[in-house]
Amino acid sequence: MNNYTKLDLQKLRLYNNGLINKFENVDICVQSLIGIQCQYQTYALISMYNRISNKYNVFTNKNLIKSWGQRTTLHIYHKTDYNLISDLYCQSDNWVYKYAKYLNIDYREYLNSITTFFANNESIIEKSEIQNIIPKNKSKEIMEWSGLLILATYHKVLYGILNKEDKKIYKKNDIDDNKKTNSDLIYRYFKYYGPATRQDFLHWSGLKYKEIKKELDEYIENAKYLCIDNKKYYYESLADFSKIKIHYPIILGKFDPLLISYSDKEWILNGNSKSIIWKAAGQVEGVILFAKGLKGTWHYKLKGNKIIFEIKEISHFTDMEKNKLEKKFIKLGKDIFKKETLVVYQGGKL
Repeated sequence: MNNYTKLDLQKLRLYNNGLINKFENVDICVQSLIGIQCQYQTYALISMYNRISNKYNVFTNKNLIKSWGQRTTLHIYHKTDYNLISDLYCQSDNWVYKYAKYLNIDYREYLNSITTFFANNESIIEKSEIQNIIPKNKSKEIMEWSGLLILATYHKVLYGILNKEDKKIYKKNDIDDNKKTNSDLIYRYFKYYGPATRQDFLHWSGLKYKEIKKELDEYIENAKYLCIDNKKYYYESLADFSKIKIHYPIILGKFDPLLISYSDKEWILNGNSKSIIWKAAGQVEGVILFAKGLKGTWHYKLKGNKIIFEIKEISHFTDMEKNKLEKKFIKLGKDIFKKETLVVYQGGKL
């Protein structure tokens, strides 16, 4: 199949990722997408809000946790994926293992001290307490960049508790292994992030090819694919857009699952510079999409009892597009932030 364009690819990914054909509930959303990246909790909430058709309360859902996974980044995961993710990333070439070796410490002693704490105390601990119970030698250093916490989740010692205040609270691991496999993870990636290339999967997972070669090769060998510019994109299903109405604009927040899941960024850039979205120090801008693709970026700031959405135009918005965009942001401000909403434009074509 060779009659697809990059804009078609964008629409197919939006559909498969739950932004057009929404998920029924938050459990299905988080499971299907294999976690929602969560450096900034509010943006993770926006990612879920954009994809779920029914009302829900994330903070009363006991199936959702925080843990580190792909690319050693913090995610909101479904409990049923905790063991699969931890086993997959419990590998000696992650930067956290190299960092522990650089510090010349045995990280297992530090993990054992946390396990001992849980055995003798309540099963909850705050991040500020952890440095007081681990060995004193280089305790501050091993806690930098959440290094020890990443190791503790990979080794199934603890996981993070999702809470409205976004406090750094962790619980003793009490999750049973449900025997999910790496093949299941690969299938879900291509089902909900596809069409995508082999290199896209490796970028999303943060794995080296040799670490997942067997299962990935088995999937690719039997997978359906389409071709764009002589490149193969693998998938589980393709939407028929003649029967689907897409309600633009599509608003993706910082670190949206779709913005961090592909090696090749051109599917969303439409010829623009990558630096418009992917900034220094790993920051990823929120984006605004209309029928012809990328038209702007956005972020928000809180000021008193107001939330201000600041929009930067990449190409000029028509009055109709502005009207639709402002309505969506006002609804977002009301539903997520419960605040009065202002929309401001930084204006001008870049």
